[in-house]
Amino acid sequence: MRPWYTKVPCQSFLNGRLSAKNAMSDLSKNARCVLKILEDEDSLTTSEILEHARDPRFDDLCTDCAGGDTFVVAANQLVEQGLITKKFGKGGYRWQLVRE
Repeated sequence: MRPWYTKVPCQSFLNGRLSAKNAMSDLSKNARCVLKILEDEDSLTTSEILEHARDPRFDDLCTDCAGGDTFVVAANQLVEQGLITKKFGKGGYRWQLVRE
């Protein structure tokens, strides 16, 4: 169990939306990285998320998603699961958590 996991990131706004099939522990490390970065942000562009992923605060989680391709795969999976949204705008795609 990772130290940040004791807080169960994103639990406050997911409100049980993750089914047993899609439990946080079943998400890829890259997907958890994206969720953790977006947890305290309104929305971020792809490049902003990749900058955050290089921050030492996320070293234990964001080891692979600092590259663009792996990030896009993980983020698109989260979009498909309804956990985040993406909108194209100035500066590229903006990613945001789905909050209820």
